Parts: sequence; structure tokens; C-alpha cells
Amino acid sequence: MDRTIEKTITGGTIRTHAAKLVVELVGPAGAGKTTLAKTLVQRNNRIHACTPPYFRRIENLPFFVKSTLLFLPAFIHLLYDAHGRRLTPREIVWLVTLTGWHHWFGRRSFTDNKIVILDQGPVFMLADLYGFGSQDLMNKKVRNWWNSLFKQWADTLDMVIWLDATDQILMERIRSRDKWHLVKDRSDAEMVKFLGDYRESFNKVLSLLVANRAELKVIRFDTEQESLDSVVDKLLVVFGLDEFAVEFVRDGSVEPVYDKL
Repeated sequence: MDRTIEKTITGGTIRTHAAKLVVELVGPAGAGKTTLAKTLVQRNNRIHACTPPYFRRIENLPFFVKSTLLFLPAFIHLLYDAHGRRLTPREIVWLVTLTGWHHWFGRRSFTDNKIVILDQGPVFMLADLYGFGSQDLMNKKVRNWWNSLFKQWADTLDMVIWLDATDQILMERIRSRDKWHLVKDRSDAEMVKFLGDYRESFNKVLSLLVANRAELKVIRFDTEQESLDSVVDKLLVVFGLDEFAVEFVRDGSVEPVYDKL
């Protein structure tokens, strides 16, 4: 479905999104994803934050029952051909969630003029499972299931916003905030490896998603070099919510604010 329209502003033509968009914020810990999501929601009432369905909420029981049934054939293969460590409860919940969550965005769960922002959404889950999950997840017998999953999410997502900063800045942010994190008390070397592994996994997952749908846009921001307000202003332009905040270069065209993988 084409969700874009063209707007011409003083000689510079840009494609902006006027209908519903599904956007995920990704990046290593400390990059500023949650802060950006909260600020975007505060800045414009068309932006809606969405989190994965929580399995302990009774209202989500029908979703998890249906998604579990859809995931069951792949799960049986994983159980009977297991050679590595067993899947953790968290991994199972994420696999079930990934199997069915994309249906939420195909229904009229949100009005057409909403921009839906996902924090710790499908790209994050896929990157965690691919990079840090059980080796049994790479079983050849579930390859078709994985291919189908990537195709479904490539068709669901419109845009991925990748936030990042240098390792030193990310380590300082992780250690200084009150929020718990797995590597908060680890050595510098361990933290650098952890951040690097996540970047590698994000790259792999995004490459597979873009291979399934070339129109999927990946926008990168360095949150060490760019302020929160600057990132928000640029994203409002990209979302088509602030047509007067466009930055022009000398020839009158719009300065690109993203690069695609």
C-alpha cells in the first residue's frame, strides 16, 4: 500500500508520509531510544507509542493463544532437533510475539493518520534472537519459517530509526543512569564487545529486512553529535508533520537526513 504523497516546497520536492506509518527505534543501549520516543509523542498528537503485547495481561490471552498455534510447527522442530541450550521463556515469548504481532498493524488498531513508534519492537527482538539466542534457532528445518517472518515484518515496517553514539559515550550513559542493564557493572572491554555484537546483529537483521523490501528506509542519527531537539525536528519533517522545518542546500533541494543500508 502506498502511504506517501509528494509535497513541493520552494522548488525542493520531497516525499513525505501522510498516512499511517509504522516506525521502529533501534540502536545499542544508551543511544536514547526511549527518550526520543517519549519526546516525539509529546511533540505531536498524531504520534503514538506502541509496545509489544505483554503475555501476563489477560486481555492479550487471545493473541498469545492464536500466535502460539501459528508458531507451533516451528516450535516442534526446535524441540525435537535441539542440540544446543534450550530456549529461554523470554525467547519463546518473543518468537510467539513475532509470529503474530504484525497482524495488529494490518487491522484498524490505529487511525490512518497515526504514526506508530515502536521501541524494543521486532527488529530489536530479531537482533537479540539472531545474535544471542540459542543456536537451535538456526535449524535448517525452520528456515522457511524465518524467511516468512522476515517477509512479514519487512512488509509491516515503513521505517527504522537507528540511534547510535561512540562506545565511550554509550558506556557513560549506561553506567550513570538508574536503569538496570546486563553489562552496567562489566569491564570496558566486555561492554565494548557487547555493543559491537549488537551493532553487528542489527546490521544483519536490517540487511535481511531490506532484502525483502527495498522500500524500507533506515535513518541513522548520531546522538552524541546531534541534540534531541534536532533529531525530533528532522523526524517530524520525514513523517510529514512539519513541512516548514526543512533544511535546504544551495540548489533548493532538500538536504537528506537519512541514508539507506
